[in-house]
Amino acid sequence: MWLKYVTGVDLGRHCARSLHGGYSKFVNPNEEVMQGQLDEFEPPIVWYLCGVTRRWTTNAHLAFEAAAGDQHELQVEGLHVTLTDARPIPFGPEAIPADDPHAGDKAFTTCRNWQFAHHLAKERELKSIDNPPSRGRRSNWVRGQMRLV
Repeated sequence: MWLKYVTGVDLGRHCARSLHGGYSKFVNPNEEVMQGQLDEFEPPIVWYLCGVTRRWTTNAHLAFEAAAGDQHELQVEGLHVTLTDARPIPFGPEAIPADDPHAGDKAFTTCRNWQFAHHLAKERELKSIDNPPSRGRRSNWVRGQMRLV
């Protein structure tokens, strides 16, 4: 399981590499309950939570963004997630353009990280980037919170 502070996208890659940004250190797949302030890095564009299982079809995927005052209780493939001051971002394969060079490649089209990268690029008018600058600076930003139960 991992949580990424998404700062950009690389549409030429699938899986976690399609989403640029730092990984949260508070997400530990060996813990049953995780709680923390998402303030490890500078504010991202959005966050992305991925819980990997033995069968990729049951992996947990949740994209979310800061939203002051919002609170959401969600069930995501067996995970109970509470978002405070954040809201989920729905997405699916419909954002993938038919003319994308990887649109016919099952490894790409079934990858929900890559589907979300396309969604984010389209919705936020982002350009696909390779090897972005490091975003590893610590911040005192505390708006987004997440609790996994």
